[in-house]
Amino acid sequence: MKKTVLLIAGSFLVLSCNQKVKQDVNEQKQSEQTNGEETIEGDSATITNLNIADIPYSNADLGAFPFFTLPKNLKELNKPLQKDFDVCYFPINGVMTPFEGKLYKTFVTGVEKESFSQRYFEKSLEDYLKSRGAVKIFDGHITADEYDRYHNEDPNKGGEGDMGYADERIKFYMIRTEDKGNIYIQFTANNASGKLNILQEEVDKS
Repeated sequence: MKKTVLLIAGSFLVLSCNQKVKQDVNEQKQSEQTNGEETIEGDSATITNLNIADIPYSNADLGAFPFFTLPKNLKELNKPLQKDFDVCYFPINGVMTPFEGKLYKTFVTGVEKESFSQRYFEKSLEDYLKSRGAVKIFDGHITADEYDRYHNEDPNKGGEGDMGYADERIKFYMIRTEDKGNIYIQFTANNASGKLNILQEEVDKS
C-alpha cells in the first residue's frame, strides 16, 4: 500500500515538473519573440524600439496626398486642416513624437441620414492600410503625464482633427516608400465620430 501511494505521488511530481518546464520554455520563447519588437497587452500593441530602416518598403500605388478617400457613408465634418509643411505628433511606445512634412487632419462623421459607425470607420482604415503594406506602430492610450508633457508643444493642439489625449485609443500606422517618403497615419474614434491624421515626410532628393 505504501509503495502504491509513493508511486502515485512520484508520478504526479514528474508530471508537474514536466508541465513547469514546458511552461518556462513557452514563456521564454514568447519573451524572445516580443523583445524589442511588437508587444501586445490586452487591447493594445506597440513597437517598443522603432527603427525606420527595419520597416519594409511598400510598392503599392498610393495615389496623391493624402492617399486616402473616405469610404461610403463617411465624410469630413468640417474643412480639413491641410498644410504643405507642419508638425504632427504620433505615439511611439506611448511617447508623442513630432514628425514634420505635408499634413492633413480632419474630423470624420456619417453622411446625412447615416449614423457614424466606429467599427466601420476603424475597419475600413485598417483594411486599406494593410492592403498598402502599412505597419502598425502603436495601438493604445498615452498617459495623462505624457499628455501634460507634450501638448503645449503642438501648435495645432485643439484644432481640426486633433488627437493625442489620454482618454483616446490611438491607432498609428506607417507606410515606407521609396518615391513618396515615409507616410504616417493615425486615427481614433468613438460612437459619435472619428479623427484622422496623415503626414508625409518626403524623401530628401538633394
